Amino acid sequence: MPEIAELEKLLQKIALADQQAFRDFYDATAAHLYPVALRILREEGRAAECLQDAFVKIWLKASEYQMGRGAPLAWAAAIVRYQAIDDLRRLPKDQPGWEEEDWEHWGGQASSPDASMFSERKRLQDCLGQLPSDQRQAISQAFYRAASYEEVARFAGEALGTVKSWIRRGLLSLRDCLHHASE
Repeated sequence: MPEIAELEKLLQKIALADQQAFRDFYDATAAHLYPVALRILREEGRAAECLQDAFVKIWLKASEYQMGRGAPLAWAAAIVRYQAIDDLRRLPKDQPGWEEEDWEHWGGQASSPDASMFSERKRLQDCLGQLPSDQRQAISQAFYRAASYEEVARFAGEALGTVKSWIRRGLLSLRDCLHHASE
């Protein structure tokens, strides 16, 4: 796992158009960011293209990164995630629907052999398992499948406000659970 301080320095240099820093940032983070795109887009070619587009945005937005407001890898992962969601929404509407996924599949695979990442995934899986099924399924659809609130509501056959409440309450419960699990 790349060091936070190292990535922050690289982002500062990227903001000044340092191409070598950009290459170093790419080398340090691409293997951690690719699974984010792949999980959403579910096709290697699309995920690779998405990652390229996301790195262009990282190059252009490096000056927007604010030290102390979050880890650089999390910042970059958010850019990749939003890029993947944008790419997914541009796909033809005849793509497969938002079927419910086997939750063990999502939580049981580590995208990296890194032990700390596996440990974080395990904590997240344990906390997700404690949520009521409606909240867990709504969060699954919204975050792992990049579904909009409206798409989650249609899938669940529930009102939009109900789905928004499920997701909000579920995320608050997850935050609390993860906070207590890390103590």
